[in-house]
Amino acid sequence: MLSTLPELLFLAPFSALLIRVALALTFTFATLRHTRGSERVLWLALIEIAAAITLALGVRTQIAAIAGAAIICVWLISPRMRPLAHSTALLALVLSLSLIVTGAGAFAFDLPL
Repeated sequence: MLSTLPELLFLAPFSALLIRVALALTFTFATLRHTRGSERVLWLALIEIAAAITLALGVRTQIAAIAGAAIICVWLISPRMRPLAHSTALLALVLSLSLIVTGAGAFAFDLPL
């Protein structure tokens, strides 16, 4: 396959790592929004922070991505619980689904399912 920048192809194994970190930061931000607002949704915040930690560390990544996709579906169904913009939630859902398919990537502590 021809590539415009073939010298960057050695970074391909790190793509899942970047996706994991971006999704973990998204869930961390959502946790902060759920614990500091006028409507405190602590049960959802606990699930979000657990998903963020497991995604950041790369432990049981595909299971955490499934849980993350479920959390994001809750965000999309219930606008009251959505801490982010609709487009950001959809992008996070795509990131979660890609982690389910591809696995944890580099610097992870688990093996793919």
